[in-house]
Amino acid sequence: MNVITVKRTVFRQANKRARLSRSFRELSRAYFARESSLEFAIEALLFAIIVAISAWPIFAAAGALNELLQRALG
Repeated sequence: MNVITVKRTVFRQANKRARLSRSFRELSRAYFARESSLEFAIEALLFAIIVAISAWPIFAAAGALNELLQRALG
């Protein structure tokens, strides 16, 4: 008769997650510590301009559709 032994390695997920999240926090803190507030303000302004430019055609199309429906029903 042969005996088979199985060895299992058990990893604790909680420690691995804590280590991963701690290193991610340290990485993000280091990144944002180097980030200039002026650079952030410029990027935020450009993002707001892009959002405004993107939203304008949607509002224009909604207005045109509203006008079309009012003329069709009226």
